[in-house]
Amino acid sequence: MLCQRPEDVFEPPARDLLFRVAQPYLEQVRVTGTELMFDPREQRKILNAGTKFQEYLQRVAILQGQLSQKPVAERMRQTLDMVDAAMRAVEAAVRRGQAAADDAAVLDAAATAAPLDAGIALALALAAAPPGDFAARATICFRLLAGVRTPVAVDLLDHTLAQMMRLKIAAAALVGPADALAVQIRACLAIAGDADAIRANRSPFVAEVARLNGVHALPHLAAAAVDAFDAALASPAKMAERDPMEELKTTRDLRKKIAALPVLAAAPQLAENLSRRMSRLVVPESLDPLLARELGTGRKLLALVRLYNEIDDTNARRHLDAMVNNLVESRDFKDEFFAPGLAHDERRTLVVEVAEALGASEMLEMRKMRYREVAAMAFADLGQVAGRRISPRMSAGPEDRVQLMGQRVPLRNWSEAGLLFGPFAGTLLPGQTVRATILLRNAYISIGFEATLEIVRFSDGLVGAKYTCADPHVRQRIKTHFAAA
Repeated sequence: MLCQRPEDVFEPPARDLLFRVAQPYLEQVRVTGTELMFDPREQRKILNAGTKFQEYLQRVAILQGQLSQKPVAERMRQTLDMVDAAMRAVEAAVRRGQAAADDAAVLDAAATAAPLDAGIALALALAAAPPGDFAARATICFRLLAGVRTPVAVDLLDHTLAQMMRLKIAAAALVGPADALAVQIRACLAIAGDADAIRANRSPFVAEVARLNGVHALPHLAAAAVDAFDAALASPAKMAERDPMEELKTTRDLRKKIAALPVLAAAPQLAENLSRRMSRLVVPESLDPLLARELGTGRKLLALVRLYNEIDDTNARRHLDAMVNNLVESRDFKDEFFAPGLAHDERRTLVVEVAEALGASEMLEMRKMRYREVAAMAFADLGQVAGRRISPRMSAGPEDRVQLMGQRVPLRNWSEAGLLFGPFAGTLLPGQTVRATILLRNAYISIGFEATLEIVRFSDGLVGAKYTCADPHVRQRIKTHFAAA
């Protein structure tokens, strides 16, 4: 914000700028930016604190000069004049007898008169708390916030509480130590409105913020929570120190929660930091235990491709791509694709999951084609039960077609449950479902119907698929046709 008049200094953007510039000093003296802005006693302290006042004023002037495109020296004089006038205005208001905000009505009345009066009323109320006691300051703000009605008063209290959450020394006392990663993340989720985090929360400060979120909109606190969350995710600390699987699960759960909470979903930096956290797992000490828990090469392939899809780091993706390639090219890939004892339905589910993961990946298309060719052999037994086909197949006539994706593809053979057709010019993944029209025009049956295809295998342009038809009359006709065959 570019301040033009002394009263501009008391506006929210200017208060925020003062807080960020003077934050090291506020940490040292253990007061909020609101007190520094609106309490003459705190202003006199910083004036007497060596060169700090001049240092912070110069930083503000540089920023203001960049906005106004004026020389810093000129803007320094203008900024000094405005700040001096603002400080004299605060002192004059206090001398006139501006009362401390002992209750919400006093703060609302002051806010109705002028933002300056509201700021002084709150600063004088905060001064009643013991020196350095941020819990007592937060309690004063919560008590007032529960009763105020004017937007100016709500904004002032919201901004002051957000300052406490941004001050390291205050946040450690109110939320928890910065190195307690789980505590920090739970607090930020609770402030953003996550019900599970609210129930698990142990901080009275966070609990009260979560409660008041239902009374007032608190955008400054929400922004502070987002910044704290971002710092927590960017930290090198692990969420599960000894268990890579738990680290992966927690990271995935956080991604879902972030997407479900509007305040967090609107902050793209959170998703970026989560992706970077995923990338940290792409090292042998994390991947080896992760893959050791997956039985069968199919489950291992699924775990690697899903992880590939969840990260953006180029080097990590390159490493995962090489691991997937080695797995698929190994002699054991086909024979050990399914874990021993896996039921037929479980095998089918695994096929679909692998197909969906490969389809969603950004791996090279040539590489994905190779995976499908190798995997098709492992998937082939899903169309069989006890060594025989589920239903007899009939050869198709020369006019029989499968129409899908804008192509009319010759039908090779078909059964009551499956189709074989090709050549198909395109890409289909095992487990993929597509809509198609089946056209049969031969000496034995003449029928056309809409069907849903589940791709079982795709190799050399030939497609094997299961099909289902929603029309009960068509289903009965097909059943009668094969019963008579």
